[in-house]
Amino acid sequence: MSLLSKIKNNLMTPHELRYLHFRKQPIQKKAILLEGAHGRGIEGHIYALATELVARYPEYQVRIAVQKTAQVPTELQDYCVEHLSSEYLKCLATSEILINDTSFWAFFHKRPEQKYYLFWHGTPLKCLGKATQVQWYGNVQRNLAAADLVLVNNEFTKDKLAVDFGIAEIVDNAFVVAPSPRNAVLFDQSKVVPGRYVYMPTWRDDRQDVTEIRNHLSELDRELTDGEELYVKLHPYEAAQLDIASLGLQKVKAFPAEQEVYQFLATTEKLITDYSSIMFDFAVTGREIVLFTYDQTEYEATRGLYFPLAEVPFPQVATVSALVHHLHQSGTTDWSELNQHFNPYDFANGTQVVLQYLLQGEKSENLIHEYPQWNGKDNVLIYAYKFDNNGITNSLLNLLSAVDLSKRNYILTWPDGLIEASREAVIRQLPAGVHTFIEAGKTQATVGEMLQTFAYMAELPSGKEKMAAMYRRDFQRIYPNLKVTDFVHYPGYDRSYAVWTWALQPLGIQTMIVVHTDMEQEFQVNRSLKQKVIFDAYREANHVVCVSQIIGEKIKKLVPEASVTVMNVLLNPERVRLLAQEPLPEEIPQRLLNDFGDDRVRVFINIGRFSKQKGLDRLVTAFEQLADTTTRLVIIGSYGPEEAAIKDQIANSKRKDDIYLFSQLAAPYNLVAAADCFVFSSRYEGFGMVVFESLALGTPVVMTAVPETVEALDGQPCTLIVENSTEGILEGMQAFLKGEVPKAGDDFVEKAEKSLNIWENLLKK
Repeated sequence: MSLLSKIKNNLMTPHELRYLHFRKQPIQKKAILLEGAHGRGIEGHIYALATELVARYPEYQVRIAVQKTAQVPTELQDYCVEHLSSEYLKCLATSEILINDTSFWAFFHKRPEQKYYLFWHGTPLKCLGKATQVQWYGNVQRNLAAADLVLVNNEFTKDKLAVDFGIAEIVDNAFVVAPSPRNAVLFDQSKVVPGRYVYMPTWRDDRQDVTEIRNHLSELDRELTDGEELYVKLHPYEAAQLDIASLGLQKVKAFPAEQEVYQFLATTEKLITDYSSIMFDFAVTGREIVLFTYDQTEYEATRGLYFPLAEVPFPQVATVSALVHHLHQSGTTDWSELNQHFNPYDFANGTQVVLQYLLQGEKSENLIHEYPQWNGKDNVLIYAYKFDNNGITNSLLNLLSAVDLSKRNYILTWPDGLIEASREAVIRQLPAGVHTFIEAGKTQATVGEMLQTFAYMAELPSGKEKMAAMYRRDFQRIYPNLKVTDFVHYPGYDRSYAVWTWALQPLGIQTMIVVHTDMEQEFQVNRSLKQKVIFDAYREANHVVCVSQIIGEKIKKLVPEASVTVMNVLLNPERVRLLAQEPLPEEIPQRLLNDFGDDRVRVFINIGRFSKQKGLDRLVTAFEQLADTTTRLVIIGSYGPEEAAIKDQIANSKRKDDIYLFSQLAAPYNLVAAADCFVFSSRYEGFGMVVFESLALGTPVVMTAVPETVEALDGQPCTLIVENSTEGILEGMQAFLKGEVPKAGDDFVEKAEKSLNIWENLLKK
């Protein structure tokens, strides 16, 4: 891809650039911008707060963001600004106070002089964030972190948001449990219209069948009696597919677009919903709530819930007939226990109390409860890339399993959506106490800053400080209120994050970059790496951590200014042995399973990326030359530029029937344990973790004489070391067949303790 193409793909949109320009203008005191659901309407908290602000706080300049097609209440039309217009962008960049009920777009970057109050849009029954997915919630997480205060009306919601959006303990802001502004109007019992019902089904994540909804509404229209009216409010996506007014129904009607939702709910005698949080809000009225859960089994199987629906006190029905039967019943309701848990502080004047707290600092001890999030510990941010199935990822996981997580907050980060679905399980299995914070949105940069950045990354003349200032500004956008003390570029290759090692230091952040391999060799093999960019990181990072003494000496020679520390990667033999006990994967052919159990057959195995570094081409060639035809070769690859070439080599091999190639096996230690000998065929390495993992499993090892891995053995005669060549690999396999390979074994405890002590010293200020 050309430099011009890269610039076009990464350039900010015109409205993002305008917003960046407006951020340079002065903050407008007593200016308030409110936004709900990205401007799709003025409802709920935003309506309640806006009407109260307009009525009681004339000294404030109130603006409400709405999309061009949004329905706007008449009383608020004079206060609206079109979402994403220039006026909106200026308000977003310069208003002293910002209020939202979910999130601003990813380009939003709160200025230090601004106050951001996020009113969460309801008590969740459906699981959120980390409770249901590994990524794709980065911008919501970022907004929750950027807010000075996140306001909710119960502790249950506070706890779920804080934990499942990953801001608990690490973000320097606070949750506030307080009265719900949107629920205040529901306490007015004088507006209730007998026989008026509202049906508000929840959105089903693209699984909703509008034909089914149409059939239900038609049946309801037939069964309701004269004097009854049922208003239906669908999710906007469903409403776009089903025009209720066009169905010709008499008693079933579309929710009045000109009416604010909670104002209309105040007039409603009974509510029908399913899995929506509206049930918890409407409960403050004490009126009847019926859950129409005709698809409960399917829904619960595909959408996690925080607690079983059976635990709520509302009647649940699965058919229209049963639903109408409940609507025609006149029983007593008692939601006091539920309200005590989910709406403990709500009352008719709740909106006033909340605004007095936010604007005038008046804090009612009985109604306003603040919960700071940050635990005050150092925040160590670790860029971990894609969590590919390789030694770098495994070494990071081993480190996180071994360090004392109570001393610091360890936070892993990656761009939202970067991790492939097959690797998401790695995140789910992180040790308890390891945090994740997802990088959301593209880099916020002017055209000039983008040009400077691309020039630098291409090793062309550039203005480094201008680029560094851009990275610092964007870092603060990505990680708002995250007081990072240390940044670790763990993979050590990515160019943008290499720049962070020196660009972030003026923010008071100590930086570290890890060197996992022989970079002289890597620069020759991997042309996409830029030596100048990486060497600048080595030169200016606070610590350059090399995984072997030999690599450390090479870095000192290449970059004399580098502050080099040698720290062997940590090993986790217990984890390896535990994983080795898992059943063999289903894709293992029966013939190979038989070979594993046949004393007459010897199975050699290798794990590695499809790259020249790993020497898989040499391994296949050497195996072909073995005279003993009772041998087998298992190669477990993952990814890399040589994948097609290796597959072709195997397909054309005279021993192709004896060679087994598997890709993307998450933890293939059970295969290593089942094999007879591990063959380490690398041309060069930084540490060679697979050698030590094999030794931990008691599998004998033949290894090429890669100096860094030989050094890590520390003189222990636990492997057969051969010449770093195809001939050497062949001789090693032949020696194993003759019984000349040492018995596996190594002292892992001493190595781990030494590495942990070094790691602790690196993080000390």
